[in-house]
Amino acid sequence: MKRYISLLIIISSLLGLTGCGGIHTNYREIQQLLVVQTLGLDREEGSVRVSMAAAAKASGAGPRRMSASGGTVSTAIDRAYDLSYEEDIFFSHVNHILVGQDAAEDMDVFLDYLCQSPELCIDIPLYVVREGTAEQAVMEVGDGSRGISEVMQAVRESFATPSDSKVFTVADTISSLGRYGSALVCAIRCEPGSESSGSQEAGGTQDGAKGKGQEEEQSSEPAAGEGRGSGAEGSTMAGIAGYAVIREGQLCKYLEPELAVAVGLMTGSVPISFIGVEDMDGRPCSLEVYQGSARLSPLWGGPGELKGLDIQAEVTASVMESGSSGAAGAEEYVNYLTGRLEAAVSEQLSSLLQSSMELKADFLGLAGRVERSSPENYRLMEQDFTEVLPSLELQISVSGRLSHTNDMKEA
Repeated sequence: MKRYISLLIIISSLLGLTGCGGIHTNYREIQQLLVVQTLGLDREEGSVRVSMAAAAKASGAGPRRMSASGGTVSTAIDRAYDLSYEEDIFFSHVNHILVGQDAAEDMDVFLDYLCQSPELCIDIPLYVVREGTAEQAVMEVGDGSRGISEVMQAVRESFATPSDSKVFTVADTISSLGRYGSALVCAIRCEPGSESSGSQEAGGTQDGAKGKGQEEEQSSEPAAGEGRGSGAEGSTMAGIAGYAVIREGQLCKYLEPELAVAVGLMTGSVPISFIGVEDMDGRPCSLEVYQGSARLSPLWGGPGELKGLDIQAEVTASVMESGSSGAAGAEEYVNYLTGRLEAAVSEQLSSLLQSSMELKADFLGLAGRVERSSPENYRLMEQDFTEVLPSLELQISVSGRLSHTNDMKEA
């Protein structure tokens, strides 16, 4: 019996190495893989468009891009497989997911797919393409040596903090929508680059290709009946465009990039940002905010009666540019700039919170902070937090500090 069992084990091992299910069954050369790094999602009339981009090849052949449509995201991706010729599409290295503005108006549909997809992680950064489509960003942004994936890496760093480069991910969005009914998503905008081609307007495509399945790759010709993306590489670039507010799964507002410090303070991740102020002689000065935090305390009128929010923030900034005033190194001058910094940040916080109150959208997760601060009072609230949000009194105080001001002292 033992010899019989041993014989079965040997036969099974040989079959495993040579037959179906062997270690080399699904092996593919790297040249046969289209390793997608940026995925774009758009909504069209009666269909969904999926766009994807791989990084430029080491050989210098340039970025590879593809776009296809279908009734659902899955069918659009199946169509893309048909257009990929001899290559297999590989999604395990997707680093950025872009959603067009029209698609963001029905974000739930795409979030459902991203949450359930077996090929994508939910910790991938998510972006809304403000006043544009994801297809435009994927197919047209970049130049001959880099595409949207390389550009998006720089954009991601623009939302960075000194300690990390955290942006809002698919998981963050799903969690915030589920917990608070609203969420923030970083926004980008496609714009003409500084070296735009005069032969074709930025954002255009050749041969009326838009609306059909497209593939753009240096070494391949389009399939029969399919068109190419824009050939005017370098005509379009992408940059930060603030934040998109998603409420109940739909895009409802944009927050301008100038609110970045306030958003960072209220979400615990302050990006490196510049704030412009004027010195005591009316000369423009540039302050670089690189650190900050905010503490929120609820104001109760009685048990379960939320009356307001008290926000106390601290920010630290460097003086990057200052006027040539003779008093630049004086303590009075530094104190004045510090006051301007505090006023600017206070104004940002007020504008941000007012937007939340006007929309009845808790995209900053204020309810969670109130609950953690006063769990018993929060439990006794008779109304939902978003219902009382518009009537809350705001008390905002900012404490600023300037550092690395040797340039002023030596003036």
